[in-house]
Amino acid sequence: MRTLPAALQLSLWIGRKGKGVARLRFSGQEVALTVSALQIVAVEGDDGDRLAAGLGLTERGEWFAEARRAVAQGQVTQAEANAVVKRAVAESLRSFLLDPTAEVSFEPGGEVKEGELAISFPHLMVELVLGPGGTELLPVLLPDPSVVLRRLPDFPRRVGALGLTEEGMAILAKVDDRRTANDIAQPSPHGAETVLLLLAAALAAGIIEAVPPLPELPLQKDEAPLPPPRRRRRRWLPWVAALLVLGAAAAYLALARPWQAAGRAGSGGPWAVAVDGGCQPAEVERLYRRQEKAPDALQVVPFGVGQEQCFRLAWGHFASKEEAESAVDRVPADLLARGFVPHAVFVTDAGATPRR
Repeated sequence: MRTLPAALQLSLWIGRKGKGVARLRFSGQEVALTVSALQIVAVEGDDGDRLAAGLGLTERGEWFAEARRAVAQGQVTQAEANAVVKRAVAESLRSFLLDPTAEVSFEPGGEVKEGELAISFPHLMVELVLGPGGTELLPVLLPDPSVVLRRLPDFPRRVGALGLTEEGMAILAKVDDRRTANDIAQPSPHGAETVLLLLAAALAAGIIEAVPPLPELPLQKDEAPLPPPRRRRRRWLPWVAALLVLGAAAAYLALARPWQAAGRAGSGGPWAVAVDGGCQPAEVERLYRRQEKAPDALQVVPFGVGQEQCFRLAWGHFASKEEAESAVDRVPADLLARGFVPHAVFVTDAGATPRR
């Protein structure tokens, strides 16, 4: 059984919606993160005097509580206190990631008291890896690009919440539980190192996980012949009943056309709301099938370039981005793909594409 580095153990635990305390031991220090719903809600341990320098306090305690106390005493503003704590947490996590002897243990469950200040673990890790000095973290998080990358729970929603560029979202959309990191990075026009760094950021954020590729099993040549299939008794009555039900349902759909209830939304214009998306051929085929069911409401539009081109299913025609954003909450539930984060998108006149 393989043993993951401490850094990936932490990301996986939080990514799988771990709740409780994660104790990080690194470089002679120990820091305890209290986590709930992907948010760091409390931090205790050695801060390396970062809080004393930033908050003007000498006593040591829970970091978020220290920040609140500094604000109450007028030492700093709330925004300054938030920035000091976030920087201290980021620097501690960076030191933890870079220490090859680092260890982590978990105390799951228990009551988690959430205060006014919380730090998004996925956002913080993405900023760490994609920010200055992030390339130093690449061999820690993704030492072997031949690993297969798999999506963790709520992958579409979490990716959408990160606020990545469309190119970044298109790269992460290629994670399909079958491709290796190399399969995604090598053909990309953005450069292999850039793509690998983004994949490493997703690993650190607990959005995806890396697993070894399955070995190819040789086929056995001398297999015993299969016994002849047993003759089954004809049970045609249930099939006839099922066909009658399907026929009635098809007749209802043909007459009622419930999917057209959504109609043509908006006052007209180049903006729309993305309700589904995909990059793989099977995913794109699904988008076109959905478009055919409601051509007045939906259109398939491309985004990205070259190897990174993907497609969206867009709903409505709105005059401005603000109008499209205000319509997000009005997207019919039957049009929104499960787990997809609806968002406003700009569609040019040439944006919609016919079925390929």
